[in-house]
Amino acid sequence: MKTLTREELLRRYDSVGNFNEGLAWARKGNEWFHIRPNGSPVYKQRYDSVGPFNEGLAWARKDGKEFHIRPDGTPAYEQRYDSVGPFNEGLAVVKKDDKEFHIRSDGTPAYEQRYDSVGPFHEGLARVKKDDKEFHIHADGIPVYKQRYDAVGPFKDGLAWAAKNGEEFHIRSDGTRVD
Repeated sequence: MKTLTREELLRRYDSVGNFNEGLAWARKGNEWFHIRPNGSPVYKQRYDSVGPFNEGLAWARKDGKEFHIRPDGTPAYEQRYDSVGPFNEGLAVVKKDDKEFHIRSDGTPAYEQRYDSVGPFHEGLARVKKDDKEFHIHADGIPVYKQRYDAVGPFKDGLAWAAKNGEEFHIRSDGTRVD
């Protein structure tokens, strides 16, 4: 089958995303779904919105709730959330009842704790915010270190950006400051 150019795809659909894991999201009217490089839809289901595939799953929205779908368009789990993010390092950020946490690919929570906000995992750690302070957690939701900061960034090459009392610096994965 012929791979279509972006221009050819846009003649068929109102909008088309980039290909990721061999599929791209497409929109025609108010219907969202995924397509193959030849432009053919992958599945029959239609959603209110869909995102790109990452780690084998894509986010989808239907009737105001979000969840993840498999490449065949079927939901990966029954639970519905207020919002969901892409999978990264085997876990995805979700929001339910104004609290955020991470889920596994089967939709089950990775841990019991709930936070004001959470970020995706990088190098096995994720940024979280609770009571206006930020820190990092392991995949089981347990804090990595005792220190609390005004803001922290994701880890890259063993270091993360942090801020406290108007000062910016880097920290190691144990929370100690790099001088």
